[in-house]
Amino acid sequence: MLYRRSLTREMGLATGAVLTVLVAISLVVLFIRLLGDVARGELANEAVFVFLGFSLLYFLPVLMTIALFAGVLLPLSRMWRDSEMVIWFNAGLSLMQWMRPVLTFAVPFSLVILLLTLVLNPWVQTKRSEYSQELKSRSESALVAPGLFAESGAGQRVFYVESLNPLTGIVRNVFMRSMIDGQLGLVAAREGDHTQLPDGSRYLVFKDGRRYEGTPGQLDYRIVQFERYWMRLDPVAAERQVNIRQMSLAELLTDTTPPARAELLWRVGVPISALILAVMAIPLSFVNTRARRSYGLVVALLLYFVYNNLLSLSQAWVAQDKLNPWIGMGASHLLMLSAVVILFYRRSRQHSPRRRRP
Repeated sequence: MLYRRSLTREMGLATGAVLTVLVAISLVVLFIRLLGDVARGELANEAVFVFLGFSLLYFLPVLMTIALFAGVLLPLSRMWRDSEMVIWFNAGLSLMQWMRPVLTFAVPFSLVILLLTLVLNPWVQTKRSEYSQELKSRSESALVAPGLFAESGAGQRVFYVESLNPLTGIVRNVFMRSMIDGQLGLVAAREGDHTQLPDGSRYLVFKDGRRYEGTPGQLDYRIVQFERYWMRLDPVAAERQVNIRQMSLAELLTDTTPPARAELLWRVGVPISALILAVMAIPLSFVNTRARRSYGLVVALLLYFVYNNLLSLSQAWVAQDKLNPWIGMGASHLLMLSAVVILFYRRSRQHSPRRRRP
C-alpha cells in the first residue's frame, strides 16, 4: 500500500500543477483572440469575459486529458530517475501492478471528462449561442441614438432619430431604411419608443408615420400609412439554427446523420483517450539512469499528437460519411491499445524479476 499512496499523492499534485499551467496559458491565448474580435468590432467589450469562460469550458476536457497524461508520466519518470522503481522491482513488484493505482486515479478523472463532454459542453454551447443572440439584439437597440445615422451590424438597417427624451425613452422624428431580400423599405414616423414583451423580445414601436416599400429601379412602390408599426429588434427565430455541438446526448443518439455520429464519436472518444493515455504513461515513463538523455517524454508527446490527430481524422471522415461510425469509434482506440500492450510487453521483459535472477 505504500507505493500506491505515494504514487497517488504525486499524481494528484502533478496533474493539478499541469492543469493550472495549461488553464493559465489557455486563458491568455483566448483573451488575446477575443481582444482581436473586439478591435475588429465583432464582439462587444462587455462580452469578453463571458466568452472567455465559455471558450475555456469547451476546451477544458482536452486540457484535462493532457494534464492527466502528464500527471501520471512525470511522477513515474521521477521514480525511474531516482532509482525508486528499481527498488520496487527488487521488492517483487511487477510493471503490471502499477496499473492499479494509476487506474484508481485515472478512472474518476476520466468520468469527470466524460461528464464535461456529454453534459456540460452542450449546455455551454447553447448558452453561448443564446448570449450571442442577446448581444445582437442589444446592438440593434443601441443604434437608436439622437442626431446620428447608425447602421446595424448586418448592414440591413439604417436608423436616425432627431431627439430622445431620457425620462420617457420616446424618440421624435424617426427615420429608418431597411434592405431585406432585395426589398427597400423606408419608414418615417412622428415618434417611437422601445417595448419589451413578457417573453423577453424587444420591439421598436413607430407611431403616426408612413412606410414605403418596393424594389429599387422599379415603379411598384407601395405606401402604407400607419398609427403603430412594430419592428422586432431581436433576431428572428428562423435565423437561430441549432449547432451540432449544442445537441444533447439523447438527441445525438436518435440522430443518425453523419455529423451527429461524428460529434458523438468525439464526445465519447476524449475521455476514453484520457484513460488509455494514463495507462500508456506507465511504460513510457522509463528513464535509463546510465544515459545522459532520455527520449521518453519526446516519444510520449509524439504519441499524444498522433492519438489526437487520429481522433480528429476519424471524426472528419465520419462527418463526411467516408468512414463507418463504428469503425471510426473503435479504430483509433484499438490502435493505441495495441501500442500499450506492446510497450508493456517490452518493459515487463526488461524489468522482470525472473529475468534478472541468476
